[in-house]
Amino acid sequence: MKINKLLFASMLMVLPVFAAEGVPGATINSDGARPPHGRHGAMGETCKAGPEQCRRERMAMREKMCAQNPEKCKEMKAKMEQRREACKADPEKCRQQHQARAAEHFKKSDADGNGSLSRAEAEKGMPRLARRFDMIDANKDGQLSREEMSAARKAHHGAKGPGKS
Repeated sequence: MKINKLLFASMLMVLPVFAAEGVPGATINSDGARPPHGRHGAMGETCKAGPEQCRRERMAMREKMCAQNPEKCKEMKAKMEQRREACKADPEKCRQQHQARAAEHFKKSDADGNGSLSRAEAEKGMPRLARRFDMIDANKDGQLSREEMSAARKAHHGAKGPGKS
């Protein structure tokens, strides 16, 4: 189960790359961001209602993508396997790299540099986070602090965090 989650998470990071390279049917904005709603938003609702159906749909999307561009798919799978092995060998290093990427993404999204995200900043820089803005904004001040985001993540994934058992 843990490998399936890792595989799926890796696919989500790579799909925008495919879209940027012109895979038919893929959507990506000119600024490199995925559309905040539409197919991805609808798929999230489908996943809540029927996780098995969601898994089948994602597998079908992956198979279609690989059929359209088998060489790129082969490269992607090889990179995912390398990453998986590297993370097995040194999970702490992978965790630190992930935290560094997340901190950089937060910093880029924080346009005014005040250390927290307004709704507008979240919608522009972190649209998936923006969809849960009200739920995460614990003190209802219209700003998401790193502490609020961390608390929401812990509440969602438990004390161990995502992908840990």
